[in-house]
Amino acid sequence: MPLVDPKAGESSTVTAYHLFVVVVDGVETAIHEGTLHASHGGTVTITSAGNLSANGVQSVIVRGGGGGSVGFTLCGDAAAEGVDSASFVRCGAARVEGARAVSVARCRAVEVEQAGRVSLERCREVRVRGGGALRAARCRRADVESFGEVRLARCKSTRVDWCGSLEVEMCRAVDVSRCGAVTGGRCRVVNALGCGSVDVTHAVVNILEEEQPQAQHPVSPPHSTLSSDSE
Repeated sequence: MPLVDPKAGESSTVTAYHLFVVVVDGVETAIHEGTLHASHGGTVTITSAGNLSANGVQSVIVRGGGGGSVGFTLCGDAAAEGVDSASFVRCGAARVEGARAVSVARCRAVEVEQAGRVSLERCREVRVRGGGALRAARCRRADVESFGEVRLARCKSTRVDWCGSLEVEMCRAVDVSRCGAVTGGRCRVVNALGCGSVDVTHAVVNILEEEQPQAQHPVSPPHSTLSSDSE
């Protein structure tokens, strides 16, 4: 399988731009074309310039690719770093950082950081931090923080913090804090703390108050305690 050294020279500039660094089952390899076969089964294939596909790999990490696109299917532990877009289908654990677009379907555990648009469907455990727009449907537990726009549908347990706008539809339990506008309907319970406005119809809505810091009581200096003990 041909490998390309990113320091080889100007003639390799175009190739190096689409060079992926792939860690499969703990072994790191640079690849810009061809197929890698994992020792425990599965393949990693360059389908076209800047596009990579991983299928049935037990453990795989993909970095770079010059802002390329990466797809994972039926992988165990799959991660993408510094790619333009990443998609995960039926993986055990999906992790991605710094992608413009992320799509995840039917994965057990999902962790996303610093992404643009994120779409999640039928995932179990979701943790999302920092991004533009999030759409999540039929997820069991979702923990979302610092997103511009969030839409959740038919999720069981959700926690949303520091987001611009939040729309919830047919969710079971929603805990939201320090968000701008909260809208939606047909949820079981919505607990809102420090939000701009809350308008969720056909739901039990609890508007919570910020806890005030308790007054500090003076503490006896250490020498007074020691003197009493010595007596």
